[in-house]
Amino acid sequence: MSKKIKDENGNVYIKKKPFYKRIWFWILVVIVIIFAGSQMGKGNSDSSKSSSSDASTASSASSSSKSTTGLTKANFDKITLSDSTGTSEKDVKAMFKKDPSSTDTQTVENVSANMYTWSGIDGGDITSAIVVGFENGHAISKAISGIKVSRTSKITLAQFNAIQNGASKTDIQKQFGEPNGYDLTNIGGQSSEMWSYTSGVNGDIGANFNITFTNGVVSGKTQVSMK
Repeated sequence: MSKKIKDENGNVYIKKKPFYKRIWFWILVVIVIIFAGSQMGKGNSDSSKSSSSDASTASSASSSSKSTTGLTKANFDKITLSDSTGTSEKDVKAMFKKDPSSTDTQTVENVSANMYTWSGIDGGDITSAIVVGFENGHAISKAISGIKVSRTSKITLAQFNAIQNGASKTDIQKQFGEPNGYDLTNIGGQSSEMWSYTSGVNGDIGANFNITFTNGVVSGKTQVSMK
């Protein structure tokens, strides 16, 4: 409420209350506080929902990235080869989480072996597979094919021809990168290993090459349709 005031000279003027003493000011302050509180609560709720959604998405992505089978290069590497102490059929089947797609009997370096094939390795191409040969219930050979490998440049026939016997596996991998397949045997204490390159090879359709290692060094090589 306003008040009439007379000064010492007899002049009359009206003195108004400061705005902060007026009832409408405090009503407005209360309204602003209530509104701000409701908006803060909504923000926290949205943030909580967003965090929950993000966590759910991350969990889903993590779950989907896990392998659904044991057909991986890592498990392939775990298989040891020996006709007496090599990984057993039971352990290999348990590692790959399922029975083989097919079985047959083959002669591997004059030894009759039961060959088990598992088709479709994780992250491999449509022809990918793992084949394990067993003698007396122990693994004596193993092969993996169809590993996807990207190369910065194509491997040429000239580069293939320059490969020398005696080169190490480390030298070959530094020059050409990881192979698309591995084939290893260990029979009677004699081991051999072959690497197959089928992607990023210069030449006609289907061009590829293999490198054989004995005691860890190059002992032979073959190529098809390279240029």
